[in-house]
Amino acid sequence: MNGWGAAALGLSCGGYMLAFARVFGGWLAPLTALCALGLFLYCGALAGLLEAAAAAALAGGVACLAVCLAQKRPRWGPARLGAVCFAAGCVPFLWQAAGMELTHYDNFSHWALVVKYLLCAGALPGADAVLVPFRDYPPGTAVLLYYFCRWLGHGQGVMLLAQTGLLLACFAAVFGAVGEPRRFLLYAFLGAGCALLSYLNLTIRINSLLVDFLLPLLSLAGLAAARRLRGRPAAGAVAAGLIGGFAVLVKDTGLFFAAVGLGGFFAALAGEKGLSARRRWGLGALAAALALAPRLAWQHHLATALAGLEGKFDPAAQLERVEPALYASLTRAFFAAAADLSGRAARGILFSAVAALALGAFARWGLGRRWHTGRALARAGGVLAAYYGGLWGLYLFLMPRQEALVLAGFDRYACSGAVLFAGLLLLWAEGEMERSFAVDIDAAPPGRAWASPAAKRRYQNAVLALLAVAASFLHSEYSGLAALGRQYPASLPARVRALTGDVWPAGGAPDDRRYLVLASDEEGQVSNGMVAYVCRYYLFAPDVTVVSRLSAAAGQYDRLLVLDAPAGGPPPGLYDLG
Repeated sequence: MNGWGAAALGLSCGGYMLAFARVFGGWLAPLTALCALGLFLYCGALAGLLEAAAAAALAGGVACLAVCLAQKRPRWGPARLGAVCFAAGCVPFLWQAAGMELTHYDNFSHWALVVKYLLCAGALPGADAVLVPFRDYPPGTAVLLYYFCRWLGHGQGVMLLAQTGLLLACFAAVFGAVGEPRRFLLYAFLGAGCALLSYLNLTIRINSLLVDFLLPLLSLAGLAAARRLRGRPAAGAVAAGLIGGFAVLVKDTGLFFAAVGLGGFFAALAGEKGLSARRRWGLGALAAALALAPRLAWQHHLATALAGLEGKFDPAAQLERVEPALYASLTRAFFAAAADLSGRAARGILFSAVAALALGAFARWGLGRRWHTGRALARAGGVLAAYYGGLWGLYLFLMPRQEALVLAGFDRYACSGAVLFAGLLLLWAEGEMERSFAVDIDAAPPGRAWASPAAKRRYQNAVLALLAVAASFLHSEYSGLAALGRQYPASLPARVRALTGDVWPAGGAPDDRRYLVLASDEEGQVSNGMVAYVCRYYLFAPDVTVVSRLSAAAGQYDRLLVLDAPAGGPPPGLYDLG
């Protein structure tokens, strides 16, 4: 890790946190700053000035720090206990992420590969960059991870550290939905709920650069920002635009998740009092423009710099490959998988709905409060139905046939929907809980925050129970990640790296030598392309062929990598064939 770069990055990030906290508040500052930083780097990348943009972003943060420190010390909000507890929960995961390595297929086929390409070449992959197979994917998180790796170092742990920080920034924004910061019960409730969301994320896990968990969190963060900034419509419009604009660059499906967050802002804007129609429409247009402009710029980039490139999800090509008779079988398989309660997503959706009904019943009969449970379930269910409808269309009309037939990636796509559904109900329940307190704590004198001593005891017991639930889920997640870390030396990426090293060419030019890799097809690692992608990543070479047995054609290659030694063959190692 680069010590000077880390120090400069720390000062720069601190400056951005202080500056954005003055505009959006402390809970929203990390995410809005990261989204703005990602969009700035993205614009620099489109202009061919990625390295200059990274240097300017670093200097800009240091300048913000100097200005903020030179001015009057900012006043921090009263939610210090909630912030301390949140930070205490974040530190172990950040520390753990910094020491982990990548193992997931998609990291080596795209996400980590793009970050490595950006660090080596200093520019977005062009039409001729055959090393990166999916060049039409939006580079939202890639450019942000590039920025942190640019100053901290090129290790995979740095990539995971930056990704984990982005996820935790989304959680922090969700905590910003609390309107009564002195009510610690609200933070404990959100803590338990966010820990439950991490359980739904087990199919995706944070030990990878996959964005399927990030997208629903960005939606929830956008909704929380709309609630937090109610009464400040201009700040709300900018926050909604920044979060939505970054979401549409994370993945193609980011358009849907950005729309959910923007919908929350539009609803809050419609409820703002004292705004003229002209100002209301203007702020709505500003948020929509900030959110959609990055995507339109990417479409222009695809039509110009990447003209003629066939993307993975090509509707015209898919319609030619899929017979209409397969639509019915795909539909049956899709909805059977969606309703299968053995899957984590379906169980999570069912549990979230039952928990919402139970909370509504408890509020009605135990607290004498009427929560709008049916309305909340209808709204969250409508969003989930729209998401599953889009996912169904993805498999029918966009995804390559061989992947659609096996519902490739369905588990993690479904978990994204489950996280969004559960998160929507979590925000609803927090809002209803906040409105159900008998005493306005901000208006009451000290010692009169509860209606009675019995109410105070119930409050304290609820806090303890929720903290226990949150600690249990978080400990389980931490232990699971630690177990994965212990298993890494036996993984395919670890075995490849031990033989090839991790190549980072100084000039960014890929290795043009032809590689032949000898490996067994254990667990389909050859037939599914995993070995090829891992070797291409570590060798930084596009021409990699993987076989299960050697033949006379081996003489056509420049180098031989023996990953799994056959009986009587050469031992594992990298050999020159020239």
